Amino acid sequence: MSPAASRFRGLTAKQAMVTVVVVVALSVAGGFVELFFDWHAKRDQVQAQVSQIIGAIDGSSVEAAYQLSPQLAAKVVEGLLDYEIIRTARLLDNFGDLLAERRRDQEAAAKSGLAEFLFGDILTYRRDLVRVEGAGKTEVGRLEIQLSPLAVAHDFYDRAMVNAALGLLRALGIVALVVGIFYAMITRPLLRLAQAVSWVDPSRPGAGLVPTLAGHGHDELGELVDSLNALLASSQRGLNERDTAQAELMALTHDLERRVAERTREVEVANEEIRSLNRILKAENVRMGTELDVSRRIQQMVLPTAAELAGIGGLDVATYMEPANEVGGDYYDILHGEDGRVRFGIGDVTGHGLESGVVMLMTQSAVRTMVTGDEGSAVRVLDILNRTIFHNIQRMGSDKNLTLALLDYRPGPPEGEGDTSVTSHMRISGQHESIIVARHGGRIELIDTMDLGLPLGLVDEIGSFVAEVTVLLRPGDTVILYTDGITEAADDQHRLYGLERLCGVIADHWQDASEVIKDAIIADVKTHIGAQPLYDDLTLIVFKQVEGTEPQRAYLA
Repeated sequence: MSPAASRFRGLTAKQAMVTVVVVVALSVAGGFVELFFDWHAKRDQVQAQVSQIIGAIDGSSVEAAYQLSPQLAAKVVEGLLDYEIIRTARLLDNFGDLLAERRRDQEAAAKSGLAEFLFGDILTYRRDLVRVEGAGKTEVGRLEIQLSPLAVAHDFYDRAMVNAALGLLRALGIVALVVGIFYAMITRPLLRLAQAVSWVDPSRPGAGLVPTLAGHGHDELGELVDSLNALLASSQRGLNERDTAQAELMALTHDLERRVAERTREVEVANEEIRSLNRILKAENVRMGTELDVSRRIQQMVLPTAAELAGIGGLDVATYMEPANEVGGDYYDILHGEDGRVRFGIGDVTGHGLESGVVMLMTQSAVRTMVTGDEGSAVRVLDILNRTIFHNIQRMGSDKNLTLALLDYRPGPPEGEGDTSVTSHMRISGQHESIIVARHGGRIELIDTMDLGLPLGLVDEIGSFVAEVTVLLRPGDTVILYTDGITEAADDQHRLYGLERLCGVIADHWQDASEVIKDAIIADVKTHIGAQPLYDDLTLIVFKQVEGTEPQRAYLA
């Protein structure tokens, strides 16, 4: 930046410009106030002068109008034009006829818009002429006077110009005085301070402090110098501390590098141990995966086959099981006897995974053993089964238990039943989910199993809690058995599928084959959960009584 530009952008130049603006603004405002009062005084002066002039010729004007004398009237109006401020004078009689009129010809075309604006309301005067005779008064005519706006405003203009010139001179004097004082008291000391600051060595700010300004030891500039010197001293201390910290940091860096090298060697040794353990863990995972695969295959192998289900006469059966993990905790089995009886078992072990799968296999083996032994008492079957599972779970050190319902389907009505429409019946015992029966026409019945037993494996003795109910079946009736993995399947908003929705799907498809009903239920459950993973095993059994026709073929899902 050039020196000239610096001067124009300096404090003195800025202060001068601000002072000029402020002083000129104040001078203009003061000038307008003064002009306002001058204007009022001039108006009052003009009105007083006109009143004095009219008063001086009042008698002559009345006499000229009374006598209807144009000669006397002409002298009156000519006398009025002797006054410079009067431009036109007219004298009229009481009939409105003009007796005499005089006008300044040189001002006939002269006009001043500003003068008209300032004094236009006081330029015209009308005086009614009245003759006093005794106690009466008679109006004899009218005197009209119009003033010259230029003559009226001439003195006002001259005074305004003088005031403006004096105001400008005052403004310039004040500006020069203020700028000089400002420069002497502030700008020049600041320039000396800036020069002293420029001599400070940035690398050693505390070596040379700023000297005190002469005459400013105790004012704001003195305080500024003291603060600046304190800052320079503080900066010097900071630089000294920085140098010390930098030396300490270098020592710490060397020590850290040494420690990092030691830790790196230790990490390499630990990584080698981890790689060795990973190889062992990989082998163990392969072994456990093999064991889980074997367990899953064993579990699938003990389920009823499609051929077994197809060989059940009089019933159309469809089944479905999908574990949440590789090994599920749900149990179901279907055993067909030669006398037409069909034993259905369905249960749910708490949790899922390998341990639940073991309890499930244990239950399947025990149930099949009891049924194969032709044990007819459901109470005795469940009691023995409970004790067996309870002791095995205790030996395993597990806390598993399971709900289990046994259905004994028998062709023909029960003994003593007189309803000829009943073609078969089933006896239900054990505690599990509600049994759903879809009657012909789609009417849904729910058989609550809560009072038919207790979960197995909780206590050693449950015989006193086991009960049995009999349900009559007619052609076209459908029975649905399920685990809570279906009713408690949740969507991404944690809303459960629910028993009501399950019954709705069954009611819509009651007339269809068991396989169609099963597929409709599973499809609706999968639609409900969407992309959510399974959190519990899904197990479903659908069987429909068929009379007079070859039973439809069922498939194991």
